[in-house]
Amino acid sequence: MFFVFRGSCDFMSLRPYLEKLKQSDFLVEISEEVKLEYEITKYLQSNYNKAVLFSNVEDSHFPLLGNILSSREQLKLVLNEHEDYYNFFQQSLLNPQNPLEVETSLTFSNTKPVNLSHLPIPKFFPIDAERYLTSGIVFAQFPNTDVPNMSIHRIMVLNDQQGVIRIVPRNLHKIFLENKRKGLDTPIAVVNGYHPILALAASSPSPSGKSELAIANSLMRGNLSILKTPRYGISVPSDVEFILEGRILADEEVSEGPFVDITGTPDDIRTQPIVQFEDLLYRDNPIFQTILPAYEEHFILMGFPREAEIHNRVSKVVPKVHGVYLTPSGCGWLSAVISVTTQTDIDGQKVGLTAFEAHPSLKWCTVVDEDIDICDIKAVEWARITRAGANDITVLENMSGSSLDPSRNRTGNTSIKVIVDATKKRGKTGYERAIPF
Repeated sequence: MFFVFRGSCDFMSLRPYLEKLKQSDFLVEISEEVKLEYEITKYLQSNYNKAVLFSNVEDSHFPLLGNILSSREQLKLVLNEHEDYYNFFQQSLLNPQNPLEVETSLTFSNTKPVNLSHLPIPKFFPIDAERYLTSGIVFAQFPNTDVPNMSIHRIMVLNDQQGVIRIVPRNLHKIFLENKRKGLDTPIAVVNGYHPILALAASSPSPSGKSELAIANSLMRGNLSILKTPRYGISVPSDVEFILEGRILADEEVSEGPFVDITGTPDDIRTQPIVQFEDLLYRDNPIFQTILPAYEEHFILMGFPREAEIHNRVSKVVPKVHGVYLTPSGCGWLSAVISVTTQTDIDGQKVGLTAFEAHPSLKWCTVVDEDIDICDIKAVEWARITRAGANDITVLENMSGSSLDPSRNRTGNTSIKVIVDATKKRGKTGYERAIPF
């Protein structure tokens, strides 16, 4: 039986967005029973550019959704921008708007103790240590302020009430360490089942003193509302499917991993903090959500905010930026193709250096002219081969690299960075392609 969507008429929540996906033929519905171990992965892999809704998941009475932002076409649908969505995204980052606070939410319709074994949390790959919650947006308050932080973190299931959270050294890590120094646990609320704009905002850098919720509200054109969670009073979006309240324990850590991350390779095993989950809040007939690691949705959520930042920075050093693309073959993270209009023959190198400043994890940067489709791997490779000579390739050594790059120097976490200037050079002829790709 196919799942029927019922809920808010507001587009800026999950259910109306799913209706949009269905109307646009971006949704696949799976009614037969599926297993959480590896079978969810196979369906999401084979439908990599469409959302997939599983209405019959073993050992859970909740439906499961994946791939909800797995193509550029879906991204345009999410942002409601079909032309200059980089500019819209960047302007939203620069002009955050505080959301409206409300008192009640349909998410508070049901409350019970958390039991992670009842939730449809997949195990994606045989090498993964356990089942992983990959789509949870973690909300926490900065100590002694009313400013919430939101960010996406993977959580390895440890038992029915506990998980192990991977915290990278950003804002949540700062909040956790400040509380830990005081001997305090860190209260959190993990949101699941949400409009993709919340995930984009959670993946974006926020201005100093501003919450990612304000960025999300700007991206939603002022249509986001928030409220406080019952147990810890953490600000969260009001229209989501699930909220899991709990605490990151100050003094309890265990090994986390291995886990297949964005590169398609297992990330390092590290000692990470334990989350003690307490309350599960959810609306009637809720939809749980997952993100398949190392595939298109993962690439877009991590990469698109960096593309927008690269676009913004590079536009300050060349006359025109036509596009930025963090390529799937570069794991949506480590390799960029940038199309620009240049004024001098050194502009290609300037673009590459600026891109590395905007996205420090970037490893390879290929700069091309407007006539090259940056999303067409054949066209980009052709430009590299026919337009880049001996003086057009720059290799920088011992540069700060990505912790996700398996080939990095692990002692200093350094890597090479490569700029390929595949633009046409002034005063030379023969660069034009005579036949179509």
